[in-house]
Amino acid sequence: MVSIDGRYLVLGFLDSVLTTLVLGETMRSTVKLVVIVTTINLITAFMAEYIEERSSLSHIERALLMRRGSLLRTSLHRRAIYDALIKGLVFGAVSLLGASVTNYTMYLVRVFWIPVIPVIILGVFGTLMSRYFRGGNAVLWLILYVMLGIVMSFIGTVV
Repeated sequence: MVSIDGRYLVLGFLDSVLTTLVLGETMRSTVKLVVIVTTINLITAFMAEYIEERSSLSHIERALLMRRGSLLRTSLHRRAIYDALIKGLVFGAVSLLGASVTNYTMYLVRVFWIPVIPVIILGVFGTLMSRYFRGGNAVLWLILYVMLGIVMSFIGTVV
């Protein structure tokens, strides 16, 4: 069974919300925007997970003094690919959710160029990020992601 770390779920959501805020103003096609954001995040997550799994196998080979690459021909390597694929798909699904929620709520309540609902969502998920880092200050993370949301919205409006 693949264990999904909550950090990746929160990061996937935050990333897709920020990306959608930037691209949302310039891309009027909802489907195109959501597909682009989800595809980028899905591929990025898969590659990052696969590289990490492969690195872990290489470390095990060195620790066991095995011939380099011998674990890459085993079921352990196939399992690593499977795990990376599952984690990438979960990350992609969370990105799809984040991009969809942002795209559908960014025009509901606006103050100047700032989409209020996605910025509030960013603040909430920013405070969740404080739980995943030792010594993370929830208020600092909240302020950081609210500011990022405002800046990304401005960039999306100007570009």
